[in-house]
Amino acid sequence: MKRTKFLIFGAPRFFKEELKEMLETLRSGWWGTGPKCLQFETDFKKYTYAKQAVAVNSATAAMHLGLNVLGIGKGDEVITTPLTFVSTANVIIHTGAKPVFADVNKDTGNIDPKEIEKKITKRTKAIIPVHLYGRPCRMDEITKLAKKY
Repeated sequence: MKRTKFLIFGAPRFFKEELKEMLETLRSGWWGTGPKCLQFETDFKKYTYAKQAVAVNSATAAMHLGLNVLGIGKGDEVITTPLTFVSTANVIIHTGAKPVFADVNKDTGNIDPKEIEKKITKRTKAIIPVHLYGRPCRMDEITKLAKKY
């Protein structure tokens, strides 16, 4: 049996305006920093009502930066899901903290708030939920747990 199609997971879709902006940026020579990056950070701050915004190259870099800003390190624990890309656990380990895996909900594949609560200890400093397959985690419950502990 010959395989004729490949299932693409998360294929990007670009439309005319996005392609125009991308081409303009590539032609400018400012790929990683510069005026477009600064404009993105400024627009993102306004959009999210944040005091600060920093553009990074990946979710891995963003998670690592976030954990460092929070001062998470040796002796700390961070709860996350085992059903994720390896970088979620790697950034925790890279700070010196210990990843603690809470089980997922069988219907959504997302981290289960009930399982998170079972894993919370005095060393727990953060929770990193991962929204899988276009399904958001139960953030109201997760936020409530984070505030409680």
